[in-house]
Parts: sequence; C-alpha cells; structure tokens
Amino acid sequence: MFNVCDNELIKFTFAAFKIVKTSLPVYSCEKSKHEYTQHQLMTLLCLMKRLKLDYRLFTSIIQLIPEIQVLIGLKDISHYTTLQKFFKRIGSNFIDKIMDNTIKLFNIEDLWVVLDGTGHSCDQASLYYIGC
Repeated sequence: MFNVCDNELIKFTFAAFKIVKTSLPVYSCEKSKHEYTQHQLMTLLCLMKRLKLDYRLFTSIIQLIPEIQVLIGLKDISHYTTLQKFFKRIGSNFIDKIMDNTIKLFNIEDLWVVLDGTGHSCDQASLYYIGC
C-alpha cells in the first residue's frame, strides 16, 4: 500500500514549506490580491527546481498531485506566469534568509553552503533565440 508520508517529494515539500514560512512574510503587500501566499509560491518554486522542470510543465504536473496542493494549502494552481513574476520580484535578501533558516533547521555547522543559480531562467525563451 502506498504511504504518502514516505514519499520523498512530500517530505521535500513539507521541509521547504516549513523553512519558507519562517523566512518570508505571508504577503508581499497588504494590498495584494491574497490569492496565493508567498509561502506557497516559494515552496512551488523550490519543488520546481528540485524536479528540474520549466514553469509550464511544472504547473501542469502539480495539478495532478493533490497531496502537495493540500499540504501547502492551495485551492487552485496558479498560471505559470504567476511563478515567473514572483521569482522576478523576490529579493535576494529573502533567499539569504531562507538559506540561514535552512542552516539552522538542519544544524549545519560547516557553512560551506552554496546556491547555484546558473541554470535558472525567469522566462521561457530559447537560448538559440537570445543569442547564447
């Protein structure tokens, strides 16, 4: 029998959501739509990077995983551009805070932790068309 608690993606999502909740405010602005929390969006971005998927494919796949939707409190799945726009506006100070909270959560004493953002793109443009 399949046990959802033993699933690695569920464990990863739970840990990411827990860390993000201690690192980011719920909403970026008091006048925002309040449709999705920053916690939900950042957790989805973490999961997307963990699965090594692009924005469009990830939002299509996450619709098929109701356990993750329930775990982070999603009522519906955002359009892929919502995740893109969130990533573009999130400041590096929040990424630093998330890293600090990750280090505290896992009691990492040797602080040789590095983020590699070389493979991340905020858009869907092909490298062929942007001249690389």
